[in-house]
Amino acid sequence: MNLTIKNTCFTLTLLLSFSIMAQDIDFSQMSESEQQVTGIHKLSASEQEALLRWITQKQQALMMAERKKNLGLKDTLRNMDESTVKARLDNHYSNAIGDQFYQLSNGQIWKQTSSGRITIDKNGPQIITIEPGFMGSWTLTGDGNRSVKVKRIK
Repeated sequence: MNLTIKNTCFTLTLLLSFSIMAQDIDFSQMSESEQQVTGIHKLSASEQEALLRWITQKQQALMMAERKKNLGLKDTLRNMDESTVKARLDNHYSNAIGDQFYQLSNGQIWKQTSSGRITIDKNGPQIITIEPGFMGSWTLTGDGNRSVKVKRIK
């Protein structure tokens, strides 16, 4: 799935959850014991309305801060482009239980976390690309069009 489409879906999901969260709170829906514990029963109707306004303003401020932090798609895409790793594959090996490892010329070692295979050119140095994916995942691609999910271990 295209990174822009993934980010757009994430944005819409987050906005929908914030709109649900920001709906008016109704203290009358609280149980008697909840009203006693919170002390809301001690407030007059105008004090309860003032509290609701304050809660709504705080929710909106938090939503705006979260949007600025996480939903600047241009910033996110730019940062992701800058974090793409292109390096020469120095060593490709597996351990006794079959885990695949990729050692790069920059000293990084990546472990394959998904099933599948990529084409490794045995006839010389191969440049591989590791790109950030959705929700913190990383994708390693060799010379071919196949890719596998990896995680950095060193």
